[in-house]
Amino acid sequence: MRVLVATNELQGMSTGDFAWGVDGELVTGVVEECRDGDECGCRRSWAGLGSSRATTTAMVVDRPAIGERDLREAIGEWLDRSGWGALVRQACECGECSVDGEPADDPDVVIAELIDEHVEVIERVCSSFPVGTVVVRSGDLVFARAIPDAA
Repeated sequence: MRVLVATNELQGMSTGDFAWGVDGELVTGVVEECRDGDECGCRRSWAGLGSSRATTTAMVVDRPAIGERDLREAIGEWLDRSGWGALVRQACECGECSVDGEPADDPDVVIAELIDEHVEVIERVCSSFPVGTVVVRSGDLVFARAIPDAA
């Protein structure tokens, strides 16, 4: 399966780059961003599913040993570790949860929807770039990072 992993390759080419994750770990784009996404970095970073640490560079790789079920499990564990699971459960208790714009009272359904969104983002990015491409993001936009050509 094609997935995204943290990479230090081409790291530091842009002001504000950071690589706090583990090189080679699975990453996902952030589906929800805070109000200060440009300042804190969540608008331009990839979240490490193992370390829960972020990086501004990811690479499209083919990992035949990883299936969609493995990816979903890694995302679910990351959501729980990073506090999203508790936040969703609390929001559902207060009647503030929704799925596709409809009220939802089952936190497991909402969490499953979040996992679906993350998998869709990863699949979309990985189908848009060849294996080995280093990618960066700015909100919903993902770009290939390349070394500038010499004259």
